[in-house]
Amino acid sequence: MIENELLEFVRSSIRSVWNVELLLHLQRSDVRSWAMDELVRDLRASASVVRDGLQVLHTAGLVAKDEGGHWRYAPASPVFDRLTSELEILYRERPTAVTQALFARTDRLRSFADAFRLRKD
Repeated sequence: MIENELLEFVRSSIRSVWNVELLLHLQRSDVRSWAMDELVRDLRASASVVRDGLQVLHTAGLVAKDEGGHWRYAPASPVFDRLTSELEILYRERPTAVTQALFARTDRLRSFADAFRLRKD
């Protein structure tokens, strides 16, 4: 079971497994800044996946972009830094628990959105 604080952090700040991978990649090398193409290459992801992930993580206060357009791990608070470290441990030891937390968020949002769909009867 995931601790409530960590679960809320995952659900509110991270939208996909790609975002987890991106965040943890940046955290592991927190002393350097990365060009977008380097992240695409290292993560073996598409440019759009990395670009969207960086935007999500930036909005969540987990990464920052410098004047040169390079990205780095930059948690907005010590709490975010601690939670990211806890996420790294959990993802390494129990990746399925993280994936389930992400999908549970998606399922709830989808159910909420479906409640407002107009149906043809």
